Amino acid sequence: MGDPDLYCHKGGALNRILEPHVVTIHKTETGFGFNVRGQVSEGGNLKSINGELYAPLQHISAVLPGGAAEVAGVFRGDRILEVNGVSVEGSTHKQVVDLIKSGGDSLTLTVISLPASEVDRLEPPETGPVQYVDYSEKRSLPITVPDYRHVQEAGEKFVVFNVFMAGRHLCSRRYREFVDLHNCLKREFVGFNFPRLPGKWPFALSEQQLDSRRRGLEIYLERVCAVRVIAESEVIQDFLTESEEDISASPLVDLKVIVMNEQIVSIKTKRNANANEVYKIVVQK
Repeated sequence: MGDPDLYCHKGGALNRILEPHVVTIHKTETGFGFNVRGQVSEGGNLKSINGELYAPLQHISAVLPGGAAEVAGVFRGDRILEVNGVSVEGSTHKQVVDLIKSGGDSLTLTVISLPASEVDRLEPPETGPVQYVDYSEKRSLPITVPDYRHVQEAGEKFVVFNVFMAGRHLCSRRYREFVDLHNCLKREFVGFNFPRLPGKWPFALSEQQLDSRRRGLEIYLERVCAVRVIAESEVIQDFLTESEEDISASPLVDLKVIVMNEQIVSIKTKRNANANEVYKIVVQK
């Protein structure tokens, strides 16, 4: 069974194995019952785990109590060395998830456990229900943040970034709203490694710095919305949908209306104006 010093015991029962060992997980109605977290890029520097050097490893960030992984002997904090016999040292999150999916209803992992105290020190326990979320399914969404504008409202001056989808304006959001979105997504999708937001700056930004922030926010949305399960989440949908209050407070839009004598009339109106409101403005013209 290996060196006894490499086993952690709790109450006399065998618990965490601090050397590489194989576990086989059989999927149940609740899935495999664990979350995976780790780097999104490939490679990286060697790190010491229980006195041995390894390339960066994906790890088990949460285990469902009573689920398939726990029954198989998997613990939160376990580092994954192999998936179905394939070494995943230095692999990306997507590569590991793809291998997990390829095994069907049975999954064999080679893992190495850490002492519980070390796990708690390195990463706080996840809260909420544990479920296996598939982050590998991608989709291409034509989402852009092409520009920004300065707003003065209720005596406050601020900048909003205009979010478009396939050329259609969806919403205008402040930087702090992007920060709120980022924090909500991290709580909702605990096993996903989110890209970084452009950094916060305590002073007024120049136009060049604002444009750099705009591009950074655009890249963030592109990468987040490329993951299907995240793009279709309620958090993202709420963020991309402006409320009636937001629409009413937004600047007027230009409309060109063709009247009965085929004359074109140009008007300005609210984006959420109905047909009767547009008609009244046209009549006044």
